[in-house]
Amino acid sequence: MRRLLLVLAAFLLLGAVPAAATLQGGTVVKVAFNKKLKQSILVNAKGLTLYFWTSDTPTHSTCIDDPTYHCSKVWPPLVTTDGPQAGPGVKASLLATLTRDDGRTQVTYAGHPLYTFHGYSGTPADRKPGDLHGQGYIGIWWVLSPAGKKITKIPHA
Repeated sequence: MRRLLLVLAAFLLLGAVPAAATLQGGTVVKVAFNKKLKQSILVNAKGLTLYFWTSDTPTHSTCIDDPTYHCSKVWPPLVTTDGPQAGPGVKASLLATLTRDDGRTQVTYAGHPLYTFHGYSGTPADRKPGDLHGQGYIGIWWVLSPAGKKITKIPHA
């Protein structure tokens, strides 16, 4: 009986390892339907909206912690240590990474470096799934469709 319990415990332990590795295998980007925009957009693993900045290029993120605007503190980059992972609705072929000036690896989608929004100058942070407080911010921050296209619709309050 003891031997059977040991074999069962080993089987359960070995079976759990691949599942845990998959869950922690990388930074997840997924798609969620946004009720305010009435369309699907990219979000992170927690369901928070992901944005891109029109000044970035596919190989360079220009949003850094500069002394004037502290861009990367207001717009934290979506970084990864294990690579990006395509969640539901995401085209894996559009996911990639770039190396930021600070050495961190940032996730990109269709050539757009991705960010979340922590709020700035009276504009609240995105705190829960569905929040879009950064959408259209000063005309240069936008959300992306699952096809990697800019969405310029601004939701009404």
